[in-house]
Amino acid sequence: MKVIVIGAGLGGLALAQGLQNAGIEVDVYERDRSSTGRLQGYRIHIAPFGCRALNNCLSPDLYALFVETTGAPNRCLSFFSEELDPLLTLDTEEVGVDVTDPVESYKSVSRITFRSVLLKGLEEHTHFDKAFERYETTADGVTAYFTDGTTATADLLVGADGTSSRVQRQYLPDAGRVDLGAIAIAGKIPLDSATENLLPWQFGAGGTMIFAPGGLSGFAAAHRFGTTIDTENSSAGILFDNTRDYIMWNVIATWERFGGQESLESATPAALKDIVADRIQGWHPNLRELVARTSPDTVALLPLRSSVKPQPWQPSNVTVLGDAIHAMPPTAGAGANTALVDADTLREQLIRVDNGEIDLLSGVGNYEAHMRDFAFKYVGQADRNLRNAVKDNRVALAGMRSGMKLIGRIGPVRRKMERALVK
Repeated sequence: MKVIVIGAGLGGLALAQGLQNAGIEVDVYERDRSSTGRLQGYRIHIAPFGCRALNNCLSPDLYALFVETTGAPNRCLSFFSEELDPLLTLDTEEVGVDVTDPVESYKSVSRITFRSVLLKGLEEHTHFDKAFERYETTADGVTAYFTDGTTATADLLVGADGTSSRVQRQYLPDAGRVDLGAIAIAGKIPLDSATENLLPWQFGAGGTMIFAPGGLSGFAAAHRFGTTIDTENSSAGILFDNTRDYIMWNVIATWERFGGQESLESATPAALKDIVADRIQGWHPNLRELVARTSPDTVALLPLRSSVKPQPWQPSNVTVLGDAIHAMPPTAGAGANTALVDADTLREQLIRVDNGEIDLLSGVGNYEAHMRDFAFKYVGQADRNLRNAVKDNRVALAGMRSGMKLIGRIGPVRRKMERALVK
């Protein structure tokens, strides 16, 4: 059996690794001109369920290398008011979780480095500067056509080509995207002693949600580099970014609350920073200082979009995974994680096909049924979280804050939530 993967993102590469480890022929086609053609993006968090899926896809040595390149582990998820009044802290150390466990813990990793790890061993099977145009099903399987005039034929074509997936548009044209009417303005600031002195300890130990009135909310996440590899002279051949430890922050609101879509889309990074500073004038002085100290070069506008769950479809020798089918806002922290689960699930089914246990259409159908149920659960959660984040309802906000403080005082309930963080 031969598989073509369109897109060398995290999900597509994890799938390719898993198939190659199982002895299944696989080739990846990527529109970027080289492996270094996508040197942008913040660090991402991989949850335990994402780590388990990734561990299934990678060889033991490559997974160990991934773990070596991750940052210092986060231990908690916290909630504060805009005045830095603590609402609730879920601390996994309180329930005996080993945050250094290579699989059963959260990981913070650079997108750049993670992608470089996933490319290891796939160099001869990853083809860059290959922009996918369309596919055709044939008697021999499925043929992909690229804009440079070349083609590739396989038994299965997997669209892992992101939120603007050409594979999805041809295969499932009704599986559209929806603009949620909200945006995040994000930035990052070095996590040095001066920054740490501004903030409660929780900000440096994990993710922190900030619930504010007026249809605004905030999020901050610490990213501490825990790499033990010599990043300047790495014999592993891994590409590292050279960013220092930092805190990534964002403020979320509707387009209108930030001044309107037209003006925001034309705003410079410095202007975006000024807009945030203006909107959070009523927040704690230390949070305002965090934004003030942020270099405008790190500030970005992030429109928040989601996916419409399509009706079940008949499986074929074309399928999709990750953002190509279930893009979601970052408000559930699940985008990369669900893509990794997709890769693992499809890997498992294709091994069964290759072993003769089931036919190809059954394997693809099994994968797609699982993906629809599993991934779109997180799409719905992310959408609900976003709607709550931008809702301007002081009564609901007060109730939520009181509820969180109550949970913090009820030990068994809080500990149950802490244990759920690492499932």
